[in-house]
Amino acid sequence: MKQFDRAYFLKHYQSAADKNPSQKIKLYLSLIRNNISENHKRPVLATQGRALLDIGCGYGRFLKEAEGEFETFGIDPSVFAISKARKYALNTKFEIAAISSYKPKKRFNVITAFDILEHTNDLLGSLQNIKNWLKPGGILIVVVPVYDGIFGTIGGWLDKDVTHIQKLSRWDWLKLFENKFKIVQKQGIIRYSLTDKIYLHLMLPWLFQWGQAILVKMKKI
Repeated sequence: MKQFDRAYFLKHYQSAADKNPSQKIKLYLSLIRNNISENHKRPVLATQGRALLDIGCGYGRFLKEAEGEFETFGIDPSVFAISKARKYALNTKFEIAAISSYKPKKRFNVITAFDILEHTNDLLGSLQNIKNWLKPGGILIVVVPVYDGIFGTIGGWLDKDVTHIQKLSRWDWLKLFENKFKIVQKQGIIRYSLTDKIYLHLMLPWLFQWGQAILVKMKKI
């Protein structure tokens, strides 16, 4: 897509590492690794060969970290981003696709969508597609910006990305997710680029009502 070309990524994300420091990626991965079966009280996802799809994978930094534990797949509508990702996460299967156009050949144990859904025109259709792609009991982890509350309002003032077309409150996002999935965990995020190389990323459960972004972990039932 033209709107997600090289100029877009360089403007909003700069280098591959700027907004994806190692500690942030490992924190997200730990939320998957620490998933516990309600029936067996033991880890069920941290197993070699499990299938993980990252929607809007960008430069593939999260997938590179996940490759050692999962069979990894990444989609992004950007030809530029996928060209970068293929050179970085060498053991991941990539495809140039959006949620509306992707036709997976299998279902997944885990799907991640980090800062993606705010770009989509059809939220209900996108969530239904994602649900269809998950195996029963599969995990979905979503991060989205929110535009309510003190930090969300400030974040909205600073948000210059015109492709952010879904500017919802945290409670509206939660209602959408609850209609499709069982909520397992929710956390709030405060994040900001302090310099070109220093990115603040603080994520805690009690920040759910305050942060300018939220993370919601869900299960297909």
